Amino acid sequence: MEKILSIIIPAYNVEKYLKRCLFSIATVNPLLLEKTEILIINDGSTDTTPDIALKYCQKYPGVFYLYSKENGGHGSAVNTGIHYASGKYFKVLDGDDWFATKELQKLIELLENLDVDIVASDYLCIKDGTGQVLSKKSCTYDNSQYEKTCYMSKGEIKKVIKMHSLTIKTEYLKNMPYKLDEHCFYVDAEYITYPVLNIESVYYTRICPYMYRLGRNGQSMDIKNMQKNRVQHMRVYRSLVKFYKTDCNEETPHYTKNYIEKCIAQIVENQFQIYISLGLQKGIKEELENWDSKMKKDYPGIYNNVSKKSIMLLRKSKYRLLKVAAVVYKLVK
Repeated sequence: MEKILSIIIPAYNVEKYLKRCLFSIATVNPLLLEKTEILIINDGSTDTTPDIALKYCQKYPGVFYLYSKENGGHGSAVNTGIHYASGKYFKVLDGDDWFATKELQKLIELLENLDVDIVASDYLCIKDGTGQVLSKKSCTYDNSQYEKTCYMSKGEIKKVIKMHSLTIKTEYLKNMPYKLDEHCFYVDAEYITYPVLNIESVYYTRICPYMYRLGRNGQSMDIKNMQKNRVQHMRVYRSLVKFYKTDCNEETPHYTKNYIEKCIAQIVENQFQIYISLGLQKGIKEELENWDSKMKKDYPGIYNNVSKKSIMLLRKSKYRLLKVAAVVYKLVK
């Protein structure tokens, strides 16, 4: 049977969470489940993650698959998933997150009846440990776009579609100009940016399948880990600007180029967050100023798509407010 959806699950030492993750898919209506493939990418786990995955593969042959590899990080696991995926559409579900089963069913049914490049859906942020819903993230700024197909060439794709919202045609991932960085955090930014050159149509839906766990110890987006891994974060920024410089040219449509600039501007904003959190340290102001000034000179489109007011104020002060911002940030966090 032709698969409508490939669900890729990067899994590294997630024995505590994986059962819930896989159960949320396995309990989908059997007729719909047969139209999906679930590729669990065991990224060198040292716990019982592969054993848990194998039980599902044995129980649901032809639906769940396990691929084990040496540890290479999230990007490596997604690259592996892209290689093996055969479904028309592709979606990533991290091993410590899960789907709302009924919403996933609705998504699969929707995909059966669509032929667009991307389906963008809402998602929920859930607090680890308590299950509290922290927020609902909308996939579009414009409520009138829901349950409609919108087009890049018409300038209708304005909000960056995050990884948790994104369901994309597999062919665009297989044809990306670059693979995701391996042994590196923060490659979500590459995943949502590299395929954009070929994207034209996006269908926005209120279906809300993805449950994104926040507050788990060791998460890469925790500010202490972002400080620790800031070299990797900068590595992703450099990979993205290399793509932008090399692959976005005079022939790239205006709206496509602007969307890519918005994608990269988001990781710029996160890099600013790291700098602000370290703003009391010696040499950080100079490092930030040199980096941001070079960006303004070399990539003005990316520079100008940074929209956070705090960053604009910091720039306007010629970075003199960095120490003040660092103190405020520390108090708030």
